[in-house]
Amino acid sequence: MNRRQVIQTLTGATLGAALPRPIAAQTTVESKPKLHVYDSYGWLRGFSIIPSWAARIEDAWWFYDGARMREEVALAKQVHANCIRLWIEYTAWMRDPEKVTANFMDAVAAIAENGMKVMPCLFNRWHDSKFDYGGTYFENIKPGWSQPSDYVKALVTPLAKDDCILIWDLCNEPQAHDLNSDPNKREFAWLSQIAATVRTCGVQQPITIGTMNGNLGRTGNIETFAPLMDVLCAHPYVRDRLDLEKLISSYQSLRQTHGKPLLVNETIPGCLDDATRAEVAKYYTTLLSDAGFGWMGWALREGLAISTRRDRYDGNGINGQGFHPYFTKDGKLRPGLEFLTEKPKLRTPWEKA
Repeated sequence: MNRRQVIQTLTGATLGAALPRPIAAQTTVESKPKLHVYDSYGWLRGFSIIPSWAARIEDAWWFYDGARMREEVALAKQVHANCIRLWIEYTAWMRDPEKVTANFMDAVAAIAENGMKVMPCLFNRWHDSKFDYGGTYFENIKPGWSQPSDYVKALVTPLAKDDCILIWDLCNEPQAHDLNSDPNKREFAWLSQIAATVRTCGVQQPITIGTMNGNLGRTGNIETFAPLMDVLCAHPYVRDRLDLEKLISSYQSLRQTHGKPLLVNETIPGCLDDATRAEVAKYYTTLLSDAGFGWMGWALREGLAISTRRDRYDGNGINGQGFHPYFTKDGKLRPGLEFLTEKPKLRTPWEKA
């Protein structure tokens, strides 16, 4: 059975046995968004926000502070950001659905008040083995796991036609690089259901999935989930300029092969050394913008979560030092990043309108 046949099987009859049957698979592939539809994303610049008070994703919403959220979001305007990728998760919502939904809507409003669009990220599949940030685990993805559908509907339906939402990111870094194993098939089936649920909410904005691709020659993760996306997505984290140029070339090929635009909503390797991080950020932002993919940095401000604090950096950085924030805990731009305060060459499509 080839890849296309596997996908058709998973989004068709087999899915009914694996998970609660979604809306017809063709809806997932063929529905056309009408709001914020763009062929190129070179103008995209922004950040994933992990509120500085949160050690885990649940903390962000259980201890939500609207005033502090506004303070942190406002930092991004200093460097001309036009979009914030807002992480949330079912495990946070299920504790108090009404309160967490209200907190989420307030966070969306906080971003919009600062003149930026919102890219909600509904689930997280990236995990750290030492200081995990939380999210969905493979053990959760079992036949009959339908509870997240209510969560998705609660967050998506009120914003399905709202101009402040740029795009819906269904999941950060699902792990399947192919459909050749049962775990990978189950993950694909689960995200097929999530995509179908989002579309039944009547969304007018496009859908993407925060697929990872930080290694040269490995595009399988993007290709695996491409059928579920209106806009392809990549997370480049290679360590030097030449490798990034090669990776960008592979993204161009993916865009042509699938006939879909591609954006980058998480990128730029971190580093404990400020000057090194700034040097890398400069060529990353330039090359990705020039290629039409744009960029969204990981992450906005120094805080408590893994990779946002110097004593708990991850391995995804220069010299294995994945310390990623752009602003310090005091709200100051890290040294060397002053070039980001210069006015961008490209304007957003809504500014032109």
